[in-house]
Amino acid sequence: MSDGSALHRIWLRGDPVEGAYACQVPLDSLIETRLQAVCDFDRWLRGASFAPAVVRPTSYQAQRLDLLLSILDLRAGAQVSSHEVARRLIYPRLDVGRGAAWKSSPERRRTQRLIREAEALAAGGYRALLAGRAGRQK
Repeated sequence: MSDGSALHRIWLRGDPVEGAYACQVPLDSLIETRLQAVCDFDRWLRGASFAPAVVRPTSYQAQRLDLLLSILDLRAGAQVSSHEVARRLIYPRLDVGRGAAWKSSPERRRTQRLIREAEALAAGGYRALLAGRAGRQK
């Protein structure tokens, strides 16, 4: 189903009797998000308009998430050094140096922070994004 701004996927088991729908909502840490989705679905069924409950990332946040996912993709299955991550993804047009110059550089520290943030996102921090609690993941 589409509301004009987003595509919504629902799973219907059987045909609803005279338009009567029922839903099961797990009582977990995403309960508020799930209940909001049920309310939005009900409004959609009645033809009412509603403001999207899903928090969309800003352009900056979307670019940052794209960078974090690119870091995870690059490091997936291979031991890629932080120097290589910096050279390929974070500072592609900058000579990031080698040896002592690299070890003492602010570029290295920023690269390591981004790698840690990407790993935290993969280890479960993405759940906060899905629940609408965006922010720094530690």
